[in-house]
Amino acid sequence: MKRSEKDKDKIIIQILITVTLYLLTTVASFLIQHLGFKEVNIVVFYILSVLFTSRFTKGYVYGIIASVMSILSFNFFFTVPLYTFKVDDTTYIFTFFVMFLSAISTSALTSKLIKANELSSKREKQSHLLSKITESLANTSDIDETARVAAKWLSSFLDCEVICFIPDKKNKIVEEIRVDQTGKEYVIGEEISEDSMQEVVSSFYSFPIVIGELTLCYFCLPIEINNLDGENKFLLYSIIMQITISMERVILIREKEAVRSEVELERFKSSLLRAISHDLRTPLTRIMGTAEMLQHEMTGEAEMELLKSISEDAGWLTRLVENILSFTRIQEGKLSIKIQNEAVEEIISKVLDWANKYYPDHHYKVELPEDVFFIPMNGKLIEQVLINLMGNAAEHTPISQEIELSVWQEGKKAWFKVADHGVGFVEEDLPKVFDMFFVSANQRVYKKHGLGLGLAICKTIVDFHGGEIFASNNAYGGATVKFYLNLEDE
Repeated sequence: MKRSEKDKDKIIIQILITVTLYLLTTVASFLIQHLGFKEVNIVVFYILSVLFTSRFTKGYVYGIIASVMSILSFNFFFTVPLYTFKVDDTTYIFTFFVMFLSAISTSALTSKLIKANELSSKREKQSHLLSKITESLANTSDIDETARVAAKWLSSFLDCEVICFIPDKKNKIVEEIRVDQTGKEYVIGEEISEDSMQEVVSSFYSFPIVIGELTLCYFCLPIEINNLDGENKFLLYSIIMQITISMERVILIREKEAVRSEVELERFKSSLLRAISHDLRTPLTRIMGTAEMLQHEMTGEAEMELLKSISEDAGWLTRLVENILSFTRIQEGKLSIKIQNEAVEEIISKVLDWANKYYPDHHYKVELPEDVFFIPMNGKLIEQVLINLMGNAAEHTPISQEIELSVWQEGKKAWFKVADHGVGFVEEDLPKVFDMFFVSANQRVYKKHGLGLGLAICKTIVDFHGGEIFASNNAYGGATVKFYLNLEDE
């Protein structure tokens, strides 16, 4: 209703302008005729009147009406016979025709120029508005702030109340923000339910701001927004796009900050672990050396058992420290690999020497190819992998049970396997045993527990070699960890 009344008022104003200019022109024409000017001057005066009418009114209609009124007025008041619409002189018909065409063409050109100017001015204002909105949104740093700024701009542009809902999926609540026509922000119930939000959303002209699969907020506008003209609706869509881009920027910045914090935390963690490990290395070496030296001097059974326990614990801690140092080198990208053909027998011999030194009471079964077997690898790193696997097997296997270490060739792959007859893995833990820092919550063993680095480092070293590592439980009890290395570059 309000819109139709405004349109009627505009039409009345246009008509009043047209009639007023016509009357003024007619009066002025009588004046210049009285002063002795010829009829051609009156024709030019009427054409000028049509130009002014086109300038101060909108559309072609009023210019055409002014043209017709000017021709009729000129014929009625200034051609013989006066005060009639009869034409005795046929040359006036041509004059009327030229006058009509001139008035129509000038009216059309003037109207086009006015429309082009108005369109240019409108687009300039739209560009300025979008620029100001973009600038305001660029200064926001979180989703809530962006939503508040956006709601104020929408309210200012549309001259209406704007409701914004910001869902919090984690806490299952929704924050409601309202901005009235004056740009004043107020909150009605800081937290409402999602059901209440959906009721409001469904009764308004609403649109969500969605980034990926995440709905960040909803803007609700009066249903009359559907009646916006094409230009304003396009501008509204442009503003919505600016809001979406701004919120996406906020999310990207937030993710970037989270990644940066995580990287800094990992760097700090690696530095701390490396510092601690270096500090532990020297005293552990002394403890192990002293324990071994005392074992050769002591004769008492109790003392020998105590020294053996000290040596085992120191050996376990030394292996843990080596794993931590390897982990920090891997994290920092400082673990260099030099691949060359190495005899597998030498690697296995070093691993068995280590196992017999630190776990002398266990029984080991070794299966190797009959011929000398060369494998392209970094011997020191593969030795560390096998030591980690043998150490894990020994710690989880009773002394009476056997630990198997096997190497064989299968096609273009060299396989390594360590199998034990201990407690095995917890079935639900199998997909995660190679994850960094993973330690099973189900502690079924009664010996020392590490930091969850051993198997993770094994996987990293095998991956660096282009191989693959697997863990499984044996059908007859215990666990098996096996991996392969490629005998040829793939």
